[in-house]
Amino acid sequence: MAEGEDKVRIGFVGCGQHGTSIVYPSLRFTDLQLVATSSLVEDEAVRNARQFGADRWHVRHDRLLADEPDLDAVLVVVQPFQYREIVLDVLGRGLPVYAEKPACGSVAEVTELVEASRSTGLPVQVGFMKRFAPAYELMHAAIHEPEFGTPSFFSGTFAMGSDVYPDDYSFLVDNSVHMVDLAHYMMGEIADLEVKRAEGKGGRVAYAVALQFVSGAVGTLHLSTMQSWESHNERVEITGEGSAAVVDNVVSFRQYAATGPGAAWEPNFTVPLDENHFVWVAGYAPELQHFADVVRGRCTPHVTIEDSRRALEIVNRIFVAGGGVIAEGMKATILT
Repeated sequence: MAEGEDKVRIGFVGCGQHGTSIVYPSLRFTDLQLVATSSLVEDEAVRNARQFGADRWHVRHDRLLADEPDLDAVLVVVQPFQYREIVLDVLGRGLPVYAEKPACGSVAEVTELVEASRSTGLPVQVGFMKRFAPAYELMHAAIHEPEFGTPSFFSGTFAMGSDVYPDDYSFLVDNSVHMVDLAHYMMGEIADLEVKRAEGKGGRVAYAVALQFVSGAVGTLHLSTMQSWESHNERVEITGEGSAAVVDNVVSFRQYAATGPGAAWEPNFTVPLDENHFVWVAGYAPELQHFADVVRGRCTPHVTIEDSRRALEIVNRIFVAGGGVIAEGMKATILT
């Protein structure tokens, strides 16, 4: 923040586990100033206001919007099926919105938010934070260098534990959507896909997805709840022409050159600098700082509600190709 410049005053809707453990703590690395919290559970709103330095708290987002006239923007981190009403209300108040991914519980709802953002002219930035993670930023830059060659193959894995989602659709919409967005961000539009699905004990599930990109490149996605949260969870590899780039578990980047030594990067967690903090390495703090710049009018959102719609449309295709049926009114739900 430039010397003497005021911070961006925000209200925060949602005080659940994810927001409280990751998004709220990320604010201290940014130019965002927490003014007020909101939750359906008053004790949670009070707790987060006191813990993260807000002056006030509210029960329900409509009270926050009505009683806080000096807000510059609003952050929303709630259940997928709760975003539609809240985001529409924030846009109706005339404020920019940051909404944690996927920013909606269904394609129909996210399409409504796309139209609302267009009609109001207000930005809705979506929390696909992996695009802002330094390792993935390095990958994106590497694969667009001439010496890398045309990206020809994408391999993406997101394997997590069970007991977070009640059904396949919620798992794909709320978490696997990250890998779908990364595939699109790195490789461009997805033209076609094929899916194989396997079931394990206790409701565990695995999807193997073969991708065909509009560019002619191909790829695979492994999306699974078969593993433990304590094991290796995430890996992306992109092949060019004689070169390759790999991001391993978000924190490690390596480029394999066609000839020569290539390049590598990983954070130095032993040094207590902001850029070595988890919320910075994982992309949460950089995306929120980007949102502060969006609110100030310095730039447009790097990730928009349109990106969320595109990702959710692909998720729907994966779900249906894997044998799922999208019923009217179906929405994603998180258990924890």
